[in-house]
Amino acid sequence: MSDKLRLDLYLFRARHFKSRTKATEACRMGRILLNDQPAHASTEVSAGMLLRIREKGLYRDIRILEVPGKSLSKEAARLTWQDETPQEVEIQRQDQAMRRRGAERDGARPTKKERRAVDRWKNRR
Repeated sequence: MSDKLRLDLYLFRARHFKSRTKATEACRMGRILLNDQPAHASTEVSAGMLLRIREKGLYRDIRILEVPGKSLSKEAARLTWQDETPQEVEIQRQDQAMRRRGAERDGARPTKKERRAVDRWKNRR
């Protein structure tokens, strides 16, 4: 493990973002704070620093435990950082997810079962 790494590369290797490009874009849009300051993708990070990543309007607090020297598996990457997000924010995030799941069914396409019921209804005319 190395001691310093570019922020965008760290975010990608630690599996916070699916690609380095998405991590760079998040930095550019101001969604990443490093020690409570807006961070550029080229900023170097090291162990002990605190990242705040904004997702869907809420911040996740991530403490960097070690900087990975190469891309890691999801399980191994999870060991390189610690989630310090307050409990209230986690509850808000779960509430948002529940509301989103409920809203998805309201305007969603019909399920296979619902489609068959509609087909039966139409054929009875």
